[in-house]
Amino acid sequence: MKKHLLVSALSLAGLFAAPAWAESTYTSPATTGSTATARLDFTVTIPQVLFLRVGTSSGNAATDGTIDGITYTVPAANVGDASVIAGVGGDLTAGAVTVRTYGNGGNISLNSTTTGPLTTGTAGEVIPWSQISVAAAPLASTTTGFTNAAITHPAFNLGATGGAGTVTTLTATNKVVRVEGKWTYSYLNTNSVAAGTYGGTVAKNGRVTYTATQL
Repeated sequence: MKKHLLVSALSLAGLFAAPAWAESTYTSPATTGSTATARLDFTVTIPQVLFLRVGTSSGNAATDGTIDGITYTVPAANVGDASVIAGVGGDLTAGAVTVRTYGNGGNISLNSTTTGPLTTGTAGEVIPWSQISVAAAPLASTTTGFTNAAITHPAFNLGATGGAGTVTTLTATNKVVRVEGKWTYSYLNTNSVAAGTYGGTVAKNGRVTYTATQL
C-alpha cells in the first residue's frame, strides 16, 4: 500500500511539474473560416518618484550636491534708499534660478524654510527675509514633457527663529505633476542697516531650504 501511494504521489508531482507553455489553440481539421487564438497578459509596474530642482542640477533624475549662491552688493550711495539691487549668481545668472519639480503620486506641496533673519553674527544686526523679493516667471524655453509656468514662490517665514514658510500646492493631472519655471531674487534695500556681510553661511541664517512633499 505504501509503495502504491508513493508511486501515485510521484506521478502527480510529475504532472504538476510539467513546463508551463504559452497559450495556444490547435484546430484540426481546419477549414475556411476556422480560427485559432492565443493570448498574452502584460503588466507594467511604475515606481513612485519625486524630484525637486532649485538652481543647478545635472539632470532630471539626479541627486546633486551643488548649492547655488546669490549675492547682493549695495552701492555706498544707495544704502537703504529703496533702490532694488539685482543679485549675482544662480544657474540662470543675475540672481535667477531654474525651478523644476515632478512626481507621479498626486498633488505636491512646495515650501521654503529659513532659520531666522540674515545676520552679521552680531546681536541686533539683521536683515529680515521680507527684504528679499522673489519674482516668478516661465523659463525662456520649455523642457519637453514639462509645463513651463510662473510657479508661486512659497513665502519666507519672517519669524525671529525662522521655520517653514507658506506652502505652494502644485496640482496634479492624473496624479502627475511636471512643472518648471524661474525665480529671480532681488534685495529691496528699504532698510538702513549697519555695515557688514549678512548671511552667506548657515551660522548667519543665509541658507533657505526648499522642500517638495508628496501629498
